[in-house]
Amino acid sequence: MTRHYSPRDFFRNTPNAMLARYFAARDVLQDFDFKAIKETKIEPMFEAWMALPEAQRAPREVDLRAIGDMSNEKGVKVIIDEALFHMDEDGEHHAFVALLMALPGHHERAMTTFLDYPHLWKGATRLYHADTLSHWRKRKNLPKVHAGQRRGAAAAGQDVRR
Repeated sequence: MTRHYSPRDFFRNTPNAMLARYFAARDVLQDFDFKAIKETKIEPMFEAWMALPEAQRAPREVDLRAIGDMSNEKGVKVIIDEALFHMDEDGEHHAFVALLMALPGHHERAMTTFLDYPHLWKGATRLYHADTLSHWRKRKNLPKVHAGQRRGAAAAGQDVRR
């Protein structure tokens, strides 16, 4: 389940330096001086964001929503789990976890993963989505088949277990 997202809240909760890195890598808001505004006084940044053409803003909106969704305790746990799958448990994974935990908040952790560890991002967002599903759809009209049997073979009375 996705969390509430608004660009104002996202800009307010994410450090300006990280936003500057994100936008610079995508050639958006190059003329905006991120150092000139205070961390939570984001109105000039929001106005610059809204002044962008929809064609530039829409793809960035997708990224920012995903980062915002992962900016919580559950999202960070999923990122750490995905990192364990990709990294050596003894050294590399411990260093990654230490780096994330040294950051002051979940927005910083999610943004750091998005910017610096893109190979972890896709899997982590998919796992997070699966973990936050509110319910599974039951299929009631399927035939009853024992585990390890295929439908055609089971109907013919053949044992397909190996």
